[in-house]
Amino acid sequence: MTISHEPTNGQRAESGRRCVALFVGHAAAAGPDLTEADRADHGRRMVEAYSGEPIPEDDLGTVIGFMAADMYHHADGTVDPAAMLGAALMELSATVNTVPALLCLGDEGRPGILACALAAAITYAESVGVCPVEITDMALTHWSDEVEEERFMRARAERQHHSVGPAR
Repeated sequence: MTISHEPTNGQRAESGRRCVALFVGHAAAAGPDLTEADRADHGRRMVEAYSGEPIPEDDLGTVIGFMAADMYHHADGTVDPAAMLGAALMELSATVNTVPALLCLGDEGRPGILACALAAAITYAESVGVCPVEITDMALTHWSDEVEEERFMRARAERQHHSVGPAR
């Protein structure tokens, strides 16, 4: 994946939104049962769409981690990454496709949908031999670093704006 500039957190959130929307489209159309292979397939589709190009096997973990970080940006203000990950880990044992029911809940179902999408990414990672803990740790680190950098830049800009006095 070639990126000519660093995307903003807003662009990362939009990328995460697109991944979750793709997941929802596939999961909503799936049947009521959910196998591990189904969940991994949903995750694979998200990762392939996220990358937009073939991913070398050695880069899969990094790509999945960046995608998960973008999903954390998308979830910001709805559910924090730790809660999203906790719910995703619980979702891993579900054998019922909960996405249709979560969609019926509207905004109330959004945290569950986010967790289901993350669970699909985790399952896909595991299915291709990538350690899920490495991915989720990397995603959390990237997300928190990016959020902190944005906060710092806003604070610095605000401080510079206020420190500029009237010209004499």
